[in-house]
Amino acid sequence: MGATHAASATKNVVVLGASYAGSHAAELLARTLPPSHRVVVVDRQRVSVVPGHAQKVFIPYGGVLPAPPPPPAPSARHVIIHASVAAITNEHIELDRDLLENERDVGGDEDEVEKLTSELEGAKLDADTPREKRQATRRLAWDYLIYALGCTLPPPLTTTARTKKDGVAFLESQQQLIASASSILIAGGGALGIQYASDIADLYNNPSNAALLSSPPPAMKRITLVHSRDRFLPLYKQEVHEEVLRRLEELGVEVVLGERVQLPDANEDEPGTMKTLKLKDGREVEYELLLRCTGQKPNSQLFRDFLPDTLDEWGYINIRPTLQVDVSKVKDADKLSEKVKRNVYAIGDVANAGVIKAGHTGWNQAGFATQNIMCCIETDALNASRAKDEPKSKPELVEYEKTPPQIKVTLGLRHSVSELLPNMEAKETVVQTGSDGPVDGYYKVVWERMGADPSDVSV
Repeated sequence: MGATHAASATKNVVVLGASYAGSHAAELLARTLPPSHRVVVVDRQRVSVVPGHAQKVFIPYGGVLPAPPPPPAPSARHVIIHASVAAITNEHIELDRDLLENERDVGGDEDEVEKLTSELEGAKLDADTPREKRQATRRLAWDYLIYALGCTLPPPLTTTARTKKDGVAFLESQQQLIASASSILIAGGGALGIQYASDIADLYNNPSNAALLSSPPPAMKRITLVHSRDRFLPLYKQEVHEEVLRRLEELGVEVVLGERVQLPDANEDEPGTMKTLKLKDGREVEYELLLRCTGQKPNSQLFRDFLPDTLDEWGYINIRPTLQVDVSKVKDADKLSEKVKRNVYAIGDVANAGVIKAGHTGWNQAGFATQNIMCCIETDALNASRAKDEPKSKPELVEYEKTPPQIKVTLGLRHSVSELLPNMEAKETVVQTGSDGPVDGYYKVVWERMGADPSDVSV
């Protein structure tokens, strides 16, 4: 029960993950793919300090792909599937659930889909159904694959929520954990740790923000930020570190640089009781709540099973300058299909692209990957139109153009420091500070950019 395409079937350009990189790739592909191809986005659907903003974080995907035409016109060919990926093979993606009726035409060739649909209607699948049959109902054929599943954070900063309702509930529970803790230890002083520390301190220890809290407001908090390096954000200019340190101290955060904490196992974290952790130098830090901001881990387990020799020592996916996955170190690479060698891309935080892990870099990579996929599709179409004895063309792929490290870090609810290129032609970044940002972080701009209406954030 394979999921191969018939020659006339619409071909699938599958995008795994719909955050910054994946959603932008899907948007660009939906605009440019010929009728012979369609975008299939697979995403699991996934503000943890200030109350009242959690719903703004979860943006509906309806605006990423073009809206379907009204009846009686055929339905839109591009598809968003809300599911997790269980496995990747040379021919298909295996999902963690059965394809729905309106999703089944992306599963494989038309004869296979018709047979599968008949089986689904004639028999209820359950835990006793043979695995081969169950897999066939969950298979999504792919012709091009963009892997954009990003990274995961350590607990308690990660969630298994699959719906907006559950995601909002998770963020609200995080807000309550922070509100009820009198002392908070933040391990890790990257951008996330800095923003957590400054947000919490500004909200709970700054009287001018009392209106944002419930009445009566909780007691002031002791906040300790421990960072293993001697300076913050060492990829950036010294002025960035100096402004971060100045602002944290202004907010009353106790900053410990050049030290590591001996972290307990995640399952030993019990919020609400006072605990003590030792620093490497022997000092002790008391806390009720521990927030681990010690870095992300790449979401590359699927590639560890599919093409294990494409991962670097940290688990990031090695890529070529064209953003195609680098299969040169794969055992028996010469035996891989041309599709696997040419048509698999990795973008965003999960890719070892030689740039910082940030939304803007993933966004840019989406553009280059899309351009190369379009080049391959157009070249293949040109070659198919030629006589057998005519020479075939090779796609002229573009290489990803790296940009200097850039960042904007909030330092409390309204303050920030940034190091950015002042314009598209600039070669040198400029450090700036600001103190007039909105508490909600310009969420309306992001919603509108995703084609969503911010007037009702409950959707």
